[in-house]
This record gives sequence, C-alpha cells and structure tokens, in this order.
Amino acid sequence: MQPEDTVALEEARWSGFVQQLGEHLAAQWPAMPERLGERYPAFVEHAVQQALRRGLTLAPALARYVQLCFVWGPAFHDKPGFEWAQGLLAAPRASAAQQWALVHRLQARSCAELARLPETRIAPDALAAADARLVAAFGALGCRGALGADAEPAPRPRAACDVQALELRLTDAVPPQLYRLEGEAWQRVDLPPPAPLRVDAARPLPRLVGLLSHRAGLGRMARLQARLRAHAQCEGERHPALAFAGSHGLWRWAGHEAGNVSWPVSTLEQPLAPPGCAIAEETSPQIHRLTVEVCGLRDEGDPLGPLATQVWAWPAEQWWLQIERSAAPEQPVQPGRAPACGATRCRVERDGEAQDAAALQQGFEQGLDVAVGHALQTLREDWSALPGLTQPQLEGSLALLVGQAALTWGWHPGPQGLDGRALMRVLGRLALQAAAADLRCEGEFALAASTSRLSLRCRGSAPLAMALAREAAEPPLLAALLPARTTFRLPFEAELVPLGSAGGTVAVLVGPCSGALVGEAGLRPRTRGGSGFEWFATLRVEPPTLTLELVDPLLGCERRTCELLPARTLVDWSPG
Repeated sequence: MQPEDTVALEEARWSGFVQQLGEHLAAQWPAMPERLGERYPAFVEHAVQQALRRGLTLAPALARYVQLCFVWGPAFHDKPGFEWAQGLLAAPRASAAQQWALVHRLQARSCAELARLPETRIAPDALAAADARLVAAFGALGCRGALGADAEPAPRPRAACDVQALELRLTDAVPPQLYRLEGEAWQRVDLPPPAPLRVDAARPLPRLVGLLSHRAGLGRMARLQARLRAHAQCEGERHPALAFAGSHGLWRWAGHEAGNVSWPVSTLEQPLAPPGCAIAEETSPQIHRLTVEVCGLRDEGDPLGPLATQVWAWPAEQWWLQIERSAAPEQPVQPGRAPACGATRCRVERDGEAQDAAALQQGFEQGLDVAVGHALQTLREDWSALPGLTQPQLEGSLALLVGQAALTWGWHPGPQGLDGRALMRVLGRLALQAAAADLRCEGEFALAASTSRLSLRCRGSAPLAMALAREAAEPPLLAALLPARTTFRLPFEAELVPLGSAGGTVAVLVGPCSGALVGEAGLRPRTRGGSGFEWFATLRVEPPTLTLELVDPLLGCERRTCELLPARTLVDWSPG
C-alpha cells in the first residue's frame, strides 16, 4: 500500500469514528439532537476540533471530552466557574497515557461538581454510567492517524489506580568489605550499604538502579527489597503488581503481595583472567528489568503511573594484590649460560581469601626475568660482534620492575548509591624501579694501527613510585591509571685507554658517547583481549656511537665514527 493510500485509509477511519461517536452520544443524550436538530453534527464536529486543538488525539480520550461538552456545553473550560478544568487542561498530555489520565480527572471532577451543585439536570450516577458505556464502545481505539495500529485488546481502565510511593533498598546482612590502606597496613573494612531509593511524585524512578552482589558460589547474593504504597487500587489483587525479569525468568507479585517483597539479585557469570594478571578488570553487569504495573489514574492530582527501570548488578568481589621483586646480583654474563634471576613474591586475595598467584608469579619469573636474561645474552653477542674487538666481557646487573607494589580494586557503588552505575574503585601504592642497570662491557679494540682498552658502561635507574586512588566517577579509570607507567633513558658512557702500538698510532675519543638503553614499564590497558590493565615492560638499544680521532706520527689525524651496538628491541613483555 502506498503512503498516500495509508493516509487516506486512516482519515476514513477517523471520519467513521467521529460519525459513530455522534450516533452513540445521540443515543445516550437524546435531548441534545432533539434540541439542535440539523445543527447536531456540526456541534459534535466542533467539540471534536476543540479536543484536537488541546492535544487530545487518543480517540477514547477525545470521546470522553466530547461527552463532557454535552454535559457542560461547548468550550465549557473557558467559561467562568470552570477554572478547575482550565488547570487540568494546562497539564502536559503528549502521550496516550497522559491524555487518558487527563480526561479521567475531568470526568471525576465533573461527577463531583454535579454532586455539589443544586438542581442539576444530570445526576452524577447518570454521567458515570454513560461514561462506562462510552469507554466500553471506544476504549480499545488508538490515536488519530493510527486507530488500527494502536488498538488495545480491551477498553482502557476507568477506576483510580496509582502508586503513592516506592522504596528500594538492599537487605543483604553480609555487606562487602573493601581493602583500605591504614598507615602502612592494608585492612578490610565494611562497605556501608547505600541509602534507600525513594520514589514519589517529586522524586522519579531513575532509569538505572545499580548494586553489587556476589556471584553464585562466591558469597551471599544481595537482596533487593521493594516497599510499595498504593494511592488507589482498581480491582481486587490485580494492581499494583511488581515484576522482576532477567536471566532467572520472571518473578511477579500482585495486590497485597507487592506491598513488601524482597528477592536475590544475581550477577553475570563470565570468564576472568588468572588472579592478579588483570588489574581493575571491568566485568559486565547482569541486567534485569523491574516494573510496577498500575493503571496510572487518579481522581485528583498528577498520577505517578506505571514504573519501569533496569537493575544492573555488578560483582561485589574485592581484590588485593601485593608484589615484591628483587634484582639479581651483579654477575658476569657467560656465553650459553642464562644469568641468575632475582626473587619474586606475589600474593593475591579475593575478599580476604588467598588465590592461586602462580600464573602471575610465572609471568614475572619465567616471562620478564627470562626475557631480561636473554637481553643480557643478546647484548654480549652484539658486543662480541663489534669489529676489531677481542677478549669481550660483559658483567653487571639489569632488572625491570623491581621493588614493591600493592593494589586493590573492585566495583563500588556510584556517588548516588542505588541511583546509577557502579564504578571501578582502585587504590594502590607503587615503590618500584621501572629499570635499574649497572652494566660494563670491556675488551681490547683495534682500529687501523691503534690498540686500546675499550669500556662501555650503562648505569642508572628509573623510579616508578606513586600512590593511585580512584574512588569517584572522576577521573575516568583510564586517566586514573595512565600515570602508573614511566618511560626511561639510561645513557651509555665510554672510556678508551690507548695501549702500546708498533707504529705509535693512538685512538682518542672526541666528545661523549651517544646512545642509551631506553624503554617503558608499569601498567597499561590489556593488549590481549579483555578489559583492565596489565603489567608490561619494554627495553630497546639506542645505538651507542663513538667519534674517534686516529693520531699517526707520520700520517697525521683522521676521524672515524664507530657504532658499538646495533639498534634492537631487547624486551617486550607482559604477563599474557
């Protein structure tokens, strides 16, 4: 069907509805067509247009308004004495529910006015009965332009039925405990429960209710309690009704059962990285839907109406990690023999219970320390490959990420408690050396007719010491943890001591040695999938280069440039 055909069909439906409405009202109020005669269809059309100008596009709401024009006269709300109607019609009425609530209050107030006024032509009971028949005839229709699409299976409600107030609170008797640094010791302290969330006409229900709960098998689930106070009930035990839907299915309570009810809230089962290998991993919440069903009608005052929100449940587990690493002692690097490594101790806890930290410890010992050992072997091989160098030696120490670090992380209620998302809380103290080196490369170096004792040294350290704290929504997690890394540059130094030569040629250094061991270490966003942060370290050679001057008694001076080590990446590590 073409769009213009659809529009024409809907206009025909609307014209048919207006005609049927006029016929229905003529049967209910026969005195009106008798008095108006041929002007009766124009009277109905005029009342319909008045309703449309006031935003009443819902067919049954418009029909009830037109019927009130039969009772009070056309444009009754603009007449003296009907200020109450003017105030009601000034309220917003964009949605079908708002329009229905508006005409319900107009109808209820009209019945009250008829009961109050003496010598009225129409009894309140007669208007109520006529209204019931009108709703039964037209209550299932939709709005103008979509009479068929928005049709409902049953007439809309006529009795007052609404929520006065709703309160949501957590009733878990075992609150989560946070790790907190008290002086120099980490302690576990109870997390105070969030304040109850109260909903009424002045405080709307938020779009998202956030809470913490333990996963199955890891602790007691949080229980969400709802206390509901009804303003009015339409019939028996149908309303109010409270429903909670999620992966568990649908739980529903109606009538007096919905007044005070609590239930467990589950969190999402999902794979996690090995304990300690992912810092501040932002796991996904389990999403549920909470609804309160009422008709949303009040005889007086604005209705609160049906309520709906999402309940997001994040894991309540709190993690704590402590790392202690020492550097290997100074030692000569022998060909084909892996250098000795330092010691690493890791401890990981979840809610006070020790976890298996083997994967993290192996990541440091079998990953980082072995990679540093290979880097030393590579440096020795590159040093030995320097043209003209004999009797090469390399000794000293090299370490990455040594020292102490302690971190705690876990989900924490947002600043508004139950109102809104949880946030990833992180506290930590780093007292590390991102890199520490004291390396000495030596050997006899022959260049042209000269022979010298060449020494290349790299010594220095790069501290990574700071306190980390993120206990509020700002700054974002990425901005809060990005400072937990550092770049470093440990420069090379060179010394050249001439040895005796037959021709008297001597090599002399001209200017300082360039080059350095450069890199970066600390925490960074995980690179192998998943959220959170990981430890990492990189180390590269920025080639050390010397400018030498060869002094020959007969031939004079000659300058040469020598690159002592090639550029290469020595370490690129993370505990994946």
